Amino acid sequence: MLGLLLFLSVTSAKLHHFYVGQISSTALHALELDDELHTLYEMGIIPTTTASPSLVIDHSRKFLFSSSPQDGTLTRYAIQSDYSLVTEANTTIPASCNATAFSTLHLTPSSQAPYSIYGSASTGNCSVLFSTSVSGFKSLRSKEFAGDIRSLAWSPNGRHLHALDSHSSQSAATSIFNFYISADDTLNAQNQTDILANVTNAEQMVTHPTGNLVYVVTKDSNELVTIPLQGSETPASPSRFKILPSSMDPSQYTTLSLTISSSKTSLWTLSQSPAQVVVTVFSLDPTTGVVINTVARAGWTGDGAFFPAQISPAPFAGNDIVAVTNSPVGYTAFIGLDKGTTALGEAGDVKIAGEDFLEDAWMLNVKSGAVAAPKLKSYGRIALAFDSLGEGVWVD
Repeated sequence: MLGLLLFLSVTSAKLHHFYVGQISSTALHALELDDELHTLYEMGIIPTTTASPSLVIDHSRKFLFSSSPQDGTLTRYAIQSDYSLVTEANTTIPASCNATAFSTLHLTPSSQAPYSIYGSASTGNCSVLFSTSVSGFKSLRSKEFAGDIRSLAWSPNGRHLHALDSHSSQSAATSIFNFYISADDTLNAQNQTDILANVTNAEQMVTHPTGNLVYVVTKDSNELVTIPLQGSETPASPSRFKILPSSMDPSQYTTLSLTISSSKTSLWTLSQSPAQVVVTVFSLDPTTGVVINTVARAGWTGDGAFFPAQISPAPFAGNDIVAVTNSPVGYTAFIGLDKGTTALGEAGDVKIAGEDFLEDAWMLNVKSGAVAAPKLKSYGRIALAFDSLGEGVWVD
């Protein structure tokens, strides 16, 4: 068993906790954020037996699962009252694609009984979906797909699991496989596939919590694409939005991650060059999920090396807050969207002053005629050595 001795902290209703995985090193970082005082510190480092680029917490909030694509394994940790972790079990995903090592392995928890952990494993040209019960006693596997499944997302009712295939071996087109997940699931109930017309190099997707929309970001063209899920073999008609402003050279950037805040009213994207991270925020209709416009943008310089960064929404109420891991090397940054606090301005890029690590940042004001423009603000940034950080996950 592996444990972590954490420093004692003052009890506060504003304290939140966050684990950060690593792509190649065998350790997890435990962080604590006070969103009222804007203070952040590292509680400790948890040694692990494998790398942990993908992390999820189960529905009960009692167990943390990490994945290791290099050997196709999952590890379950019990979360203790002091946020230390105890290693409980390791399991290997069902044999697939004639491989035991994968290029990517992503996880997602189910919100419906029996609350299993689902995942996708890809070699780059062959992929499968799998699931494991929280106890680890039941494992399932889908058929193999001749493609590269890069991302998973749930329907609003938690009964349909959508898998993003960035390209199949037969076509460069992006597809979304749709699975119906029953209480006694077999992972064989695949519904029809949504084929995305003229969408290539799709990197990641999310679904709206209430609307029947899926959002996809493209890696090379730096676009946000929204698609109504139709479940048909005919191409879905997407809507497209530019993520980067015309003043930036898009060939220098790749868009890697997106998320929707807990308020359901803002969508965040993360783009990255070898020297800079750019976060762009779009406003959403909270009921339908329709993209309204771009409301804020911030960027900051990095250390030069390039590792994929990820963005994760906070689960608690208040100002929309997200965590950015590996931004771009060894940092975890917490950013909030403070709505309606700045003076009315014309659309355009303006400097932000006095925003902690956003000293090199800018903000895009909303269009003229609005009452006020949202503002991005820092909740703190912490350097975690020079580790190539993986995904982060909020505990509370």
